[in-house]
Amino acid sequence: MRIIVTGGSGRAGRYTVKELADAGHEVINVDRVRPSLSLPGSFIEIDLTDAGEVYDLFAQVRPEGVCHLAANPSPSGYSRQGTFQNNVMSTYHMMQAAGDFNVRRFIYASSEMATGWLTTEDLPPHFPFNEEDRVESPNAYALSKYMGEVIAESLVTRYADMAICSLRINNVIPPDEYYRLEARRRNFPHEGSSNFWSYIDARDVATAFRAAIEGESSGHEVFLIAAADTCIDVPIQEAVETRYGPGANFAPGHGPHQSVFDCSKIKETFGWEAKYSWRKTA
Repeated sequence: MRIIVTGGSGRAGRYTVKELADAGHEVINVDRVRPSLSLPGSFIEIDLTDAGEVYDLFAQVRPEGVCHLAANPSPSGYSRQGTFQNNVMSTYHMMQAAGDFNVRRFIYASSEMATGWLTTEDLPPHFPFNEEDRVESPNAYALSKYMGEVIAESLVTRYADMAICSLRINNVIPPDEYYRLEARRRNFPHEGSSNFWSYIDARDVATAFRAAIEGESSGHEVFLIAAADTCIDVPIQEAVETRYGPGANFAPGHGPHQSVFDCSKIKETFGWEAKYSWRKTA
């Protein structure tokens, strides 16, 4: 399959490019920044907020699939207006062009932030929580990522032959940056608590994109993806009570180090599971 990977030079993108190329796909990395390391496939530098450049990209490449990871990658460090405009307009341009060029599968890098829970002191109604559990958020990054899902839901009604999967990606940790998780353990309970001490290895992000682009689905579907465990040694039940107070509703049998992000939907749909854990390298 000929696949465009936007943001292929980035933290998760470069692993996605390698994963897809290793699986035999023809990969075109599309980014504003050339990769610092040698990556398989070709590279095209464009501005995804420019509709003309996006349509020229599709005219050149004629892709069969798209993995759209490009975005302002963080809820901080950018103006709110710039974050929202960049993320929403680039996503709209890519999805519309994909539909106009008869792309059959489009995999969108949404975010754990789209759940809204990371921007509030309120707790989800139950742990673990799934794709249906969401609260509104005024955060520009969270809103921009959720708007990408809204755009997807709308455009599949226009482009009925195009399936879109939104992957709500957890905090991405490349394998050589597991030291970032150590700070969360040292600074417990506050550091890392906003996403309930969850994370995902960049290699698992890559395999999730591969599973979704190679899989079968229709319309628009949303999937949570996270590591199977937390990044702390403290049992999650104790950690949540320490940070947020009593009252969290944990399912019976929820493991002490089990993630509160329920990723069963993507396992049932595409057979994907996270394989990597900081505990296996400690």
